[in-house]
Amino acid sequence: MSKCTGQLYNLVNKFAYFLLYRHLAVWRNTGRKMMYFMSLRLTDAAIFISLKRRNLMKSKNFLRIVLLTAILVSLFATGVPVQAKGLQAEIVIRSTTFWDATFNGEANASRFERWSLQLEEDSAFSVTVTTTGGDLTPTIYLLDSNGVEITNVVGTLSTAVLETAQVAGNYFIQIEPESGGGTYAMEIRRTDDPSTDPHAAVMFNPAAIFIDETSEGSVMLNNVPLEGYASAEFTCTYDPSLISVTNITEAGLFGDDPVVILNGPENGSFLFAIAGSNGQRAEQSGTVFTFAATGLAAGDAAFNCTVRVSSGGALETIPFTSATLDVREPFGFVTGTVIANEPVTVELIDAFGTTTTVTDENGNFSFTTPAGEYLIRATAPGFLPAEGDPPVFSGITTQMQTISLISGDIDGNGVIDQFDALTIGMNYNASNVPVADLNNDGIINVLDLEILAANYRANGSLNWPVLPFG
Repeated sequence: MSKCTGQLYNLVNKFAYFLLYRHLAVWRNTGRKMMYFMSLRLTDAAIFISLKRRNLMKSKNFLRIVLLTAILVSLFATGVPVQAKGLQAEIVIRSTTFWDATFNGEANASRFERWSLQLEEDSAFSVTVTTTGGDLTPTIYLLDSNGVEITNVVGTLSTAVLETAQVAGNYFIQIEPESGGGTYAMEIRRTDDPSTDPHAAVMFNPAAIFIDETSEGSVMLNNVPLEGYASAEFTCTYDPSLISVTNITEAGLFGDDPVVILNGPENGSFLFAIAGSNGQRAEQSGTVFTFAATGLAAGDAAFNCTVRVSSGGALETIPFTSATLDVREPFGFVTGTVIANEPVTVELIDAFGTTTTVTDENGNFSFTTPAGEYLIRATAPGFLPAEGDPPVFSGITTQMQTISLISGDIDGNGVIDQFDALTIGMNYNASNVPVADLNNDGIINVLDLEILAANYRANGSLNWPVLPFG
């Protein structure tokens, strides 16, 4: 035995005696001799006995040192608890909202409600939510057309008021509980002074549909002058590859039994002309006609019209505010980032099977999948897994929180322990067991043991939460 090896042997031997003395001291102090004797770690006893038998030390010195290191880690390391996975609230999609109206809904810890809002022009407005039943303290979120949060306000007791100004476009108003739950009334009021000039506009209800679903379009005359209109003409266009237009029906604004001409729809356009009969006129703002728009393919289907009106004998062109119908695939999306020093396998699991992908060089992944409830799992050799429960909604992206996998589970048994340390020891200074090379530097040594020790006693699957929608 070399001098250096002999010194190391003596140091380990002395520590083994100290380890036994430590156990015996606790044994004497507790008075529970038999119970404590039974709880002595078998690995501790094995080390002590093997060190006493010096004739066996010559060929196994290094392995004992590694085993002793694992025992030291087990004595002083702290276990890492695995968090319980939380439940996700259901997001209920409600119908289109419009100005100066009251809408009723319900929100609690397991139910959020999302209302669509279509702004025909740049607008300032307020949203007021008042609890009508239960102990709901509401939070109001304003989301863009992709469900990304723009702003929010947390209510005080039973009322929340959000005031904002936004450009023309499609939005969502999402109601969630800050605490409690119950029913509520929601009022939306425009707070700026819109143009008083006559103009026309279109509105879709709902503003977003899936392929093969139908939205009702309403074409309106706004700020009709006091003398009213005797007739109006609408030449309208749309993208026939995204939507079909059917059931064009006058809505009674020009009185009973108006005279109507309809050419089309054909190849993405139609003409609708209307005149009040027997002296009847459109004397107030309102809907001139409605139509059904059915989604054919995913995309933003713009609808636009050229509008001419007559108060009697002469046509005048007035502005028209177009709108876009959001047609979505009947699928949702799950995306996220998993941090590890190697590619990670991500599985999306439901009752119908498992879909698998592998992260890219930056740890990113993405799934396109039908709406439903799923289990998502991220795994990599040498790491504890991560699991979550992402809800998937049609046309909406569910974003998983960026997560770092915990390194050190070399044997893949779901716990980082002395057996993983033993694998490092048995392959020390080697490179033929890649899963034990925790830092991927091409050699298995104490740096890998350092990583393992940092996560010692961690076990189970790491909780993988979903980022809040919006």
